[in-house]
Amino acid sequence: MNLRLDHLGLLTDSRAKNQEIADFFTGVLGLEICGDAGDGYAEVKAGAMTIALHTGAMVDDFGAHGGTLLHFSSDDVRADVEEIRGRGGKIALEPTDAAWGTIAYIAGPQGVLVELCSAN
Repeated sequence: MNLRLDHLGLLTDSRAKNQEIADFFTGVLGLEICGDAGDGYAEVKAGAMTIALHTGAMVDDFGAHGGTLLHFSSDDVRADVEEIRGRGGKIALEPTDAAWGTIAYIAGPQGVLVELCSAN
């Protein structure tokens, strides 16, 4: 397995909360935002790191939105999911093909959600 942290995501349960977080990053910290947080998704450029602001994730049974979403790049999402499953990991979303690549979600403790993604 060769996972690389790609970006950090912050999940909220409303567009207003998403916009409030975006306003903090731009107004208080002076960072650049791409996208429209009020529409549900934006990215904060923080040096080499990107912080994605989401009003949800692609998995319904994860529970109430509000937590941390860690995005990892993977060379082979399906193989990595099987290795994680073998170590007792809870797969919140089985490997799925999306427009941007193959993705899967792993549920962690205390509201942590991990996305594995391999680009097309």
